[in-house]
Parts: sequence; structure tokens; C-alpha cells
Amino acid sequence: MLVTTVIVAAFGIAVERAVEIQFGLPGLIGLLILRTGVRGRNFTCACVGTAVLATLLVGSL
Repeated sequence: MLVTTVIVAAFGIAVERAVEIQFGLPGLIGLLILRTGVRGRNFTCACVGTAVLATLLVGSL
């Protein structure tokens, strides 16, 4: 169980760093909103964070 927790935490940090490098501050804010919505089980907040990240992803293509 400890190994799984460490692996999941490392994956989360890696995703956060990748989003920060690729999309800058807006990506970090979108990821923060998404994470807050998922942790708090707030559907609206999760949708807003997802929309921000999707918009940045489509804009970078």
C-alpha cells in the first residue's frame, strides 16, 4: 500500500510539472481548479478545470 501511494504521488507530481511546463500559469490554475473539484466532489469546479485544460490543449495544437 505504501508503494502504491508513493507511485500515485509521483505520477501526480509529474503530471503537474508537465502541465506547468507546457501551458504555464493558466494550465496550473486549470489543474488546481480541477483537483479542487475532484477532491471536494464539486462537479461544477471539476468541469471548469477540465474546460480550461481542454481549451489550452486544443489551442496548442
